[in-house]
Amino acid sequence: MTRLQPQKGFDGSNAALMVSLYLRIMFFALLIATSGIFLARDVRAQGQTQPQSAARSAPKKKFRLRITKGYLTGVSLKADKVRMTDIAVDLSKRLGARVILGPTMTKEAITVEFYDLPLEPALRLLAPRVYLDYEIRANAQPTLLGVFLLGQDDPDPAKTAVVQGSSEAMLIEGNTEDTAEQSEVQRPDDPLQVELDDNNLTIKSKKQPLVAVVMTIAEVLGVPAEIKYDSNELVDTEIKDTPFEDAIPRLSPNIRLYVRADLTKSHRTPLRLKIVPPAKDPDAAMNQ
Repeated sequence: MTRLQPQKGFDGSNAALMVSLYLRIMFFALLIATSGIFLARDVRAQGQTQPQSAARSAPKKKFRLRITKGYLTGVSLKADKVRMTDIAVDLSKRLGARVILGPTMTKEAITVEFYDLPLEPALRLLAPRVYLDYEIRANAQPTLLGVFLLGQDDPDPAKTAVVQGSSEAMLIEGNTEDTAEQSEVQRPDDPLQVELDDNNLTIKSKKQPLVAVVMTIAEVLGVPAEIKYDSNELVDTEIKDTPFEDAIPRLSPNIRLYVRADLTKSHRTPLRLKIVPPAKDPDAAMNQ
């Protein structure tokens, strides 16, 4: 009988070792394949959920507002049942001015559509009552400081809601020398005469200090005069029956006039007068 002899170097223990090694290799291969499947599923799941998360964090804007600035400010707005609070925030940012809503307007939502309207007519479409606060100076377009959008039953805005004085300035209010009866009577030979008739000013000044002229005008208008600079400038002029918004800036480039426009009643009211230091250059003057 022929017997098979085991090959040299191969026995039962070596066979068991080979089987064990083979099983380990198969186990790791299966583990890697399974991890790849779960990883692919996780990537697909993330790809599906990320747009939804982004949509929740950045909701689609429900209105379109465009402001074009130039010699005239143009406004375009398309809104469909949009809260006034949302529009006010965007409007303030684009105009560079404070926008204040009346108590009733904070609860309102509006639907409106218009394109390239001038600022004041555009704002009148947003609320029943609209007020604007401006700063006016010589040789420049009025600077918008504040917008008030009010309902019919909202209280009138305070005069100092936007335009406020500085604690570093000398503030003159009311009559400082004469009685009311004396101040109303001006002699024809007075070197300084100021008269107000239906928002029109007549100013006659014969080489009078700018501070004295501004204080007298403020008294006639019934507004505070804020002196931030002890000017030595003299005013020698005669202005007759001219709207106060046009007359006052003509006196000096160092005067700032603050005005509130009531768009509903088409009426403009002075709020404050200020004398500022002369600027060394035009750019610095714009920042005073």
